[in-house]
Amino acid sequence: MNGGTFTPGVEKARAGIYFNFRTTAMQRVGLGDRGTVALPVLTSWGEAKKFISISSVEDLNKKIGLNVDDPSLLLYREAMKKAKTVLLYRLAEGEKARATIGELQVVAKYGGKKGNEISIRISENVFDADKRDVLTFVGTDEVDRQTVTTIEELKNNNYVAFSGEGTFETTAGTYLLGGVNGTASNGDYTAFLEAAENEYFDTIALPVQDNEQLKATFVAFIKRLRDRQGLKVQGVLANYPGDYEGIINVTDGVLLEDGTEITPELATAWVAGASAAATFRQSLTFVQYEGAVDVLARKEEDEIINRMAKGEFLFTFDPRDKSVSVEKDINSLTSFTSEKNQKFAKNKILRVLDGINNDLTHEIKTLIKNRKDAGNDIPANNDGIQLILTLCSQYFSTLAENNGIENFDPETDIQISLNEDRDGFLINAAAQPVDAAEKFYFSVEVK
Repeated sequence: MNGGTFTPGVEKARAGIYFNFRTTAMQRVGLGDRGTVALPVLTSWGEAKKFISISSVEDLNKKIGLNVDDPSLLLYREAMKKAKTVLLYRLAEGEKARATIGELQVVAKYGGKKGNEISIRISENVFDADKRDVLTFVGTDEVDRQTVTTIEELKNNNYVAFSGEGTFETTAGTYLLGGVNGTASNGDYTAFLEAAENEYFDTIALPVQDNEQLKATFVAFIKRLRDRQGLKVQGVLANYPGDYEGIINVTDGVLLEDGTEITPELATAWVAGASAAATFRQSLTFVQYEGAVDVLARKEEDEIINRMAKGEFLFTFDPRDKSVSVEKDINSLTSFTSEKNQKFAKNKILRVLDGINNDLTHEIKTLIKNRKDAGNDIPANNDGIQLILTLCSQYFSTLAENNGIENFDPETDIQISLNEDRDGFLINAAAQPVDAAEKFYFSVEVK
């Protein structure tokens, strides 16, 4: 039976089974495949110990109940200057605000300072003197209204829980008190990393300052995802020489136009968001930090060169237009070998290589699933080799056509053979990123 590739809309002359594997490559080319960052935060409201996907201000208001200018959302605001989606994870809930109004007990739904903005107003209903109107306000906004006779009839709403028995005392407005934002322990951050294993993201930030133990745990987590599980993500932390291509070490901070100081640990949010959103055709080198008007510490040229040689991610101040931009888009890798040379320290190169790994893994898994759904496996013979060869050739060819890689030759750059047990494939492929001087080789075994 005939087979091979096909072009949509162009009919084949011969009968056969044809495949087209260009979709994933085109998605990566189309600038829309990346942009998700996982971010731990200590906010003033919302459910704790859970990832919530936020892609817009509307998402933020609806899913969390906070305005974008809330002081506790600084990290989110910095990440969203570049990221498409932020997976917010509230590390700790804190203390819930409370109020007692006669026999009525009112408790905020979540812990945090936002609860102190909640007030309850109770008044006689204008149509029935035996009933009471119970209104819940957040600031000046009415968010809930119930007309009831007794306390027992009240139903919890999205902001407070009611309890108690009997009749009401009227109040022109009683505020809940005692809401306190949470503080995060090492255990809270460990729970964040454990939860992150079940999420899809491109980068993940660890915005902590002086906690070497936690930083070491974070680096080990990224290494495990990349090297043992094949999940090519990057982690961003501050002032930690990770010496690993999967870790970006931010050692510089910026000053925002409103006077806010973004220290290195806070800057991890922007770097993670910008790195997540950058495609394989984009480098962050010279990319401006939106809203920044200076760096926290200006540096001489020799210091910049020395610190970059140590794998530090730095920002540069331009006095001509008072802007701040990325000095060089590098990660923390500094110990180079024949397998991982200086090119692996460039995040742009790494995005190409990581994209190839993630995309081909996804494509092969999808191919296996689709064939199993149709009652077939991928045969461990020449037919199976041709299937995988077609998949890889189309993917790499699409990247080459769109300046992701160069000098690609499907005849020589992809070699596929059966493994020794004849139940899988040995796949050797060569890919030369457009700004690399030599090829990088990876092997994928389908078990």
